[in-house]
Amino acid sequence: MNGVASVRSAAMRTDLVLSPFGADPAEFVAAARVADGGFDGLCTYDHFSGAIAGKPWSRDPWVLLGATAPATARVRLGVLVANVYNRHPAQLASAVGTLQALAPGRVMCGVGAGAAPGSRFAVEHELIGRDLDDASARRKRLAETIDELRAIWDGSSQIVGVVDAAPPPPIIVGASSTATVEVAAERADGVNILSGAPRFDELLAVARTRAVQGPFEISVFEMLDIGHPLGGDPSPLAERGVARRTLHVAAPYPIEAIGGIAANLATQ
Repeated sequence: MNGVASVRSAAMRTDLVLSPFGADPAEFVAAARVADGGFDGLCTYDHFSGAIAGKPWSRDPWVLLGATAPATARVRLGVLVANVYNRHPAQLASAVGTLQALAPGRVMCGVGAGAAPGSRFAVEHELIGRDLDDASARRKRLAETIDELRAIWDGSSQIVGVVDAAPPPPIIVGASSTATVEVAAERADGVNILSGAPRFDELLAVARTRAVQGPFEISVFEMLDIGHPLGGDPSPLAERGVARRTLHVAAPYPIEAIGGIAANLATQ
């Protein structure tokens, strides 16, 4: 335990990712409130249909985070990740900017390239009549979205009147392929990698190469282990150059366990 604690205190940050599928908004805010006691960030997903997870509904991520902002004081807030096939850059910039006004200095902008045709997540696109492209075209749209977000924030876009003068938040790309990690390295401020992604070690190696060239946050998505004092052992990731864990938990949320883990994290 002492070894784990020393590794975490030196480098590792820990975020809690609350699933919106089948979630009760009041419980979401309650879980966020206790997480604020020791977790470094609080995220949720960008999904509008519970069908993709076998749940009766989902919840809007920006409404959930907007309700969470005044109930927390220190955690970083964001969507992990916004779907660029369902959200225009102007709409996304407006949502992020509004959240920034509620939680100044505590917001990140997570973005992802959308679902692959034929995948279980593609069902959500089909429900609203959105056509999906191959991986290369989706990465191109991801890169274009990041560029347009930057332009909206720095005032060089033709899309005006969307955001205020708040500093732009960090952009974190969700990635499960080497090519997407490379898009993140070229255009974003960090990357979030699924721990079970194919060629996981290769993805981390590409991200680490970028990280030594300048500020670049490497985070890894894992399940929250409510039986572990820190929600899971962070040392294997810290030893591989990972700066942040993002730990997923489904609804209904184990609020008491989350509070205990938060308290342990706060002492590290």
